[in-house]
Amino acid sequence: MARLAALALAGLSACTGAAGRLDRANDLRHAGRPAEALSLYREVLAELGEGRLPRGDAESRLRALQYAADVSYLELGDYRGAVAYYRRLIELCPNTPDAWQARAVIGEIYRDRFGDRIGAIAQWAEVAASASPAAPRYQLKVAREYLELKNYEQARTEARILRERWPRSPEADEAQLLTAQAWAMERRADEALRAFQATVDRRPSAEIAARALEGMAHLYAQQGPGERCGNQSCLDRAIELYAEALPGHPNPDALRKNIEAVRRRQKAAQTVRPGDRAAALDHDARAREAKEKVIP
Repeated sequence: MARLAALALAGLSACTGAAGRLDRANDLRHAGRPAEALSLYREVLAELGEGRLPRGDAESRLRALQYAADVSYLELGDYRGAVAYYRRLIELCPNTPDAWQARAVIGEIYRDRFGDRIGAIAQWAEVAASASPAAPRYQLKVAREYLELKNYEQARTEARILRERWPRSPEADEAQLLTAQAWAMERRADEALRAFQATVDRRPSAEIAARALEGMAHLYAQQGPGERCGNQSCLDRAIELYAEALPGHPNPDALRKNIEAVRRRQKAAQTVRPGDRAAALDHDARAREAKEKVIP
């Protein structure tokens, strides 16, 4: 009888203890009652407190923080509350996969919900500097954020760090492409062309190679009809590169439109009869229109 009583007490404890309440909270969440679930997660956290705990209770506290953060972020839209829970999780278990994931999500919240790209960069840079298997991906995200901020020099610096730390990673190929894009956005055509070519020379995935070829084609397409690039016109070279990029490009229709736009520029640039002012004016208008229609 005493043994049965002990077993019953243990079962009751499992149902009413932290682990049991976490299970009930998860059931509420899955039933579409996130606010009630969060209330139970908070009860668990209040009961377990802030100090050192036995391993089982420490694990329950960690899970309660994770679940409270997730439900606040994903279902209740309480982004500041979510950040607070994620930060507490990081404090309790720094340099762990849970902490790295928490930093990654805080970065998303800062960028997407608060419009704070610098705050996002700070979080993702921590993941990039860690032992996380996702570190190269977050280093690339840091470089991309600097590109979005138009801090082109820092974007190239972050891309270089990625290539040096993980030279054989797929992210390194994307970092080289990003470097070329940064030069292009600064209107440094010579540096951009070299960087795009370096991307192709790395023999990256078909899509990355196609995007690099497209970048080179854009630069050549911006040249005047009479400009020469080697032994051919720059516009002919642009058409060649667009065509070469077609098989691996995620948006081949856009490249076809660019090819047609360049061809219209070439047609518009045909010699106008001397003294034909109307034709000359029409020629200039058609040339401008065709150039503007090249999709960057």
